[in-house]
Amino acid sequence: MTSREIESNRPTASFEADSSPASGVTRRRFVASGVKLGLTVSAARWLGASRDALAADPAADQPRRGGSLVMVLSGDPAMITPDLTTGVPEVSVGSLIYEGLTRIDENFKPSPNLAESWQVSPDNTRYTFKLVATKWHDGHDFTSSDVKFTLEQVSPKYGSKFAAAASHIVGITTPDARTVVIELDRPFGPLLYSLSNYTNAAIMPAHLFSGTNALTNPATLTQPVGTGPFMFKEWVHGQYIRLVRNPRYWRSGKPYLGEIIFKEIPDPASRVLALKAGEIDYSYFYFFPVSQYADVAQDAQLQVREQGVPEDHLIILNVRRAPFDNAKVRQALYTALDREYIRKAVYRGLGAVMKSAINTNLGWAYNPAIDLGKMYPYSAERAMAMLDEAGVKAGADGKRFDLRLVYDSTDPGNGSLAQVLQSMWGKIGVRVIFEGSTRNVELKQVYTDWNFDATLQAYSTSGDPALGVARLYVTSAIKKAPFVNASGYSNAEVDKLFDDGANATALADRGEAYKKAQAILARDLPVFPLWQTALINVASKSVRGKWAWSTGYDYWDEVWMDK
Repeated sequence: MTSREIESNRPTASFEADSSPASGVTRRRFVASGVKLGLTVSAARWLGASRDALAADPAADQPRRGGSLVMVLSGDPAMITPDLTTGVPEVSVGSLIYEGLTRIDENFKPSPNLAESWQVSPDNTRYTFKLVATKWHDGHDFTSSDVKFTLEQVSPKYGSKFAAAASHIVGITTPDARTVVIELDRPFGPLLYSLSNYTNAAIMPAHLFSGTNALTNPATLTQPVGTGPFMFKEWVHGQYIRLVRNPRYWRSGKPYLGEIIFKEIPDPASRVLALKAGEIDYSYFYFFPVSQYADVAQDAQLQVREQGVPEDHLIILNVRRAPFDNAKVRQALYTALDREYIRKAVYRGLGAVMKSAINTNLGWAYNPAIDLGKMYPYSAERAMAMLDEAGVKAGADGKRFDLRLVYDSTDPGNGSLAQVLQSMWGKIGVRVIFEGSTRNVELKQVYTDWNFDATLQAYSTSGDPALGVARLYVTSAIKKAPFVNASGYSNAEVDKLFDDGANATALADRGEAYKKAQAILARDLPVFPLWQTALINVASKSVRGKWAWSTGYDYWDEVWMDK
């Protein structure tokens, strides 16, 4: 509901939820391929962390083999790969076919994948990976040469999310077919996280890509060949993509599903209708219109799971300007915000009020000792007293100062939030001046011209503070570029703590550094943590197992249909 980082454009063209016979994807055709459309599914409602219990009936939680699951897509992917784009449709399909050395678990920690184990040198600059023994879908052996090729020739050239890791890699060697050694110039804490599908590091088959243009290779565009749990079978453009079970998958007994079909439905409202009609079994949060949440939550045929890469909605203050350069003034402004009311009134009661500079869903990095709600409980009276103490007193007309609020006016949610802020800050003598504009104008005003007092923004955490949070606060990120340190805040101690968090490799050590940084940021408040985005994934009650797990791109080998 605020200006945010966009991974791909969301289509807006209209589409009928029930395809006509002429379209090629009819109910009869889906039923014939094993997808049961229009059936009534059992009652359930689910909202909470992805690690909640999957069902009350233990017998129902026994995996069932076979069957089809229908997911929704917004339209035709431009390609089928997780490495050459960050587009959600492309990565959604590609991540079921390709795999990274690691995959991200529900706590956003890296876990073994194509790398079954690894060792790290004492100085944290040399990683030795042992690979699983498996084959590509076309029968060729998967080897260390595929890893070396991908991480040298594909991911660094095309994968924007892999860029940070690539900048630290100085060499990759392959002592044997099942061993890969990665050398770094210096320690980089998120390296293991960065070797996953989510970060453009899915391993590509060297025997198909070497010596070719990756962007135009048939394996990219129409004939993907991976090592993953599902194999490409069929693509009827504009209608659906069909993947089938990999019978030689290296995880014994998996996947459970016989096939996954991605049905293309560009219109968001039609996607909801298809969910309610039982024509699709699952919608990733990216494709689900949150405005329809109330309708879905009351539908006894559906279940909801709130999970995905955490995203934060923020108010960024320009601390280059008075009086916003005064931490006491910033504390007073934050105290004047009824954040729980904002969650209910602006964000439909979904998500959560942020407690700290680091999202609580990043459990290993979040500091539970920091709770901004307790440090700065809402009180207009207290906020006025704090401003008086800071020497910013009200004039005869009751006004203390103006605050120019810059935001993307094309996002309708921003108007609601701006009006709430105007009312709350107006009560303490701060006049909010709206400066809404189109996205391109607003981004230039904030990130290039630094011409604002406060701005409404949303930042992805990228699943790791080193990748998604540090850029808000470290001095080195004060530059004229989108989604970096727009506030101008600079604190040498915070810089060091974020460096320590990025350079350590043990999560405990990394987390300790981030926890110390949060204590300082809770005091300085150059950025107001406001709301943890509600990432609403919806499925029929028949979907079981690890659906919408972690990033939402992996673990589909551990999903089954209870029907």
